[in-house]
Amino acid sequence: MAPMIDMVFLLLVFFMTVASVAKSQKVVELDLPESDESKIPEDASDRGIISVDAEGNFYIGDQIRSLEEVKAAISSSIRANPELRVQVRADQNTEYESVRKLLKTAAEAGAYEIIYATYESR
Repeated sequence: MAPMIDMVFLLLVFFMTVASVAKSQKVVELDLPESDESKIPEDASDRGIISVDAEGNFYIGDQIRSLEEVKAAISSSIRANPELRVQVRADQNTEYESVRKLLKTAAEAGAYEIIYATYESR
């Protein structure tokens, strides 16, 4: 009976952990621009996703953040994983000024490989 209780407890902890990781990986829904050169990556690991909506708000996951918070998050993520690539997801109606601010902030935080997300045009 004790091994069965241990197994149930381990499963409970596993599902709680998976649920919290899945929640942290959520991203805000955006209308991304289309591109003929868009490709689906074979390996999407080592990516930090930052989104910018049409109003110029910055998001990490689905949580709105200031530029200072974005910079701190990128810096700490790069210290933890030097191979990190930043993926910028910007709504097609976002003014370039907001995207430029994000790119500058990412560069100041030490991110030198930036991927711009687009939809594959059909």
